[in-house]
Amino acid sequence: MRAIMTMVLAISLTACEQSPPRSLQYFEGHLDDAREVVAACATDTHRGEECQHASMAIETAEAREKFKRFRGK
Repeated sequence: MRAIMTMVLAISLTACEQSPPRSLQYFEGHLDDAREVVAACATDTHRGEECQHASMAIETAEAREKFKRFRGK
């Protein structure tokens, strides 16, 4: 009985682990996800490193587009 309870507790604690935040590189490749995260961050429904990564990815993509337009390509 004690072994079963220990196993259940270990499984429960493992299930509570949060996944690591998605990286800047992930959001650079998935700008739609980045925009969703930034919108959620603006309403305080999402917090943490993902907010920064998503915001930076959007800023970088917009800067690249602006530079392409500037160069005429």
